[in-house]
Amino acid sequence: MLSLTIKDLKQFMNKLLINNTFDNMCLSEAYICTGCSFTIDGKLNTQFYNEDELNTMSSSRYSSWKTIKPFVFSIIKGKKVPELLRITFVLPETVAARLILENDLNFDPDCVNGLFLNIRYQDGSVTMTTASSLNTFTLDHSLDEAFEKYIVKFLTDADISYEE
Repeated sequence: MLSLTIKDLKQFMNKLLINNTFDNMCLSEAYICTGCSFTIDGKLNTQFYNEDELNTMSSSRYSSWKTIKPFVFSIIKGKKVPELLRITFVLPETVAARLILENDLNFDPDCVNGLFLNIRYQDGSVTMTTASSLNTFTLDHSLDEAFEKYIVKFLTDADISYEE
C-alpha cells in the first residue's frame, strides 16, 4: 500500500474538482461532511441505462468521476471548506487489464475486483492511499507494486507534488 501526502492543497483541489485530471477515474464512493453529510455511491444502477449507454461507459460497474464531479463540487463550493472529504476512485476495468498486460503480471483481469485510490481531505491536509481487491488470496504483490508505480507516474504527469 502506497501512502502519500499532497504538498500543494489548492493546486490539488483544482485538479480534482475543476480540471479534468481525474476524469478518467471511476468513483467507488464519495463522502462529504459539511453542515450535513453526503454519501455518493458510485456503483452503476445498470437498470437505469440502455445497452448503448452502458457500452459507452468506461466501467461496467462504476460511474465516471467526470459525471459525478459537478455534484461533488456543488456540495463543496462556498466560503467554508468541508470538515471531511473522502473519495474512493477505482481504475476502470480496461485500464486495470492493460496494467496487468503491460507489466506482464500473472493475474487474470477477471480476478481483480478493483484497484483503488483513496483520497482523504481533513484538517487542511490531503492524503492518498492505494489498495487492491482480488477474488482470490495471493502472496504475490506484483499487481500492487505496478499499481503504485502507475499512481506515482499519474501524479507526476499531472504535476501534482506529494511526499511519501
